[in-house]
Amino acid sequence: MGYFADRFRKKYVMVATFLLIALSIPLLVFARDYPALLYVFAVFFGFGLGADYMLIPLMAAECFGLAGLGRILGIIITSDSVGEALMPFFVARIRENTGSYEAGFLLLSGVALLGALAILAIRYRDGVPVSRLQLSN
Repeated sequence: MGYFADRFRKKYVMVATFLLIALSIPLLVFARDYPALLYVFAVFFGFGLGADYMLIPLMAAECFGLAGLGRILGIIITSDSVGEALMPFFVARIRENTGSYEAGFLLLSGVALLGALAILAIRYRDGVPVSRLQLSN
């Protein structure tokens, strides 16, 4: 993904990784009937999640600059960790209440799609994210 991040706007590369994650999760719903889909899921989800972790610091630096990068990443990674800690609990609760993981997996896909939309909302002016322009003024 670093190759693509160097050649294309990082925003769109990150959106592609969120879409990869969002589209791979529903494969788990069909894995009961087609166990080979677990391998397809593992490859695409793993690639998407690994790319996401590589792109987070790049996007943060692009949007906010290097001066406050440590603080910004502390906030982003902490909130990311809280989400990663809580979502398995919510998916398990959904499974307990419905008897199926389908709704929980759809919730996870929906959250990934919301992430893609949030990244799409980043506005640029003259090739620079607006948030970074506001920090320098």
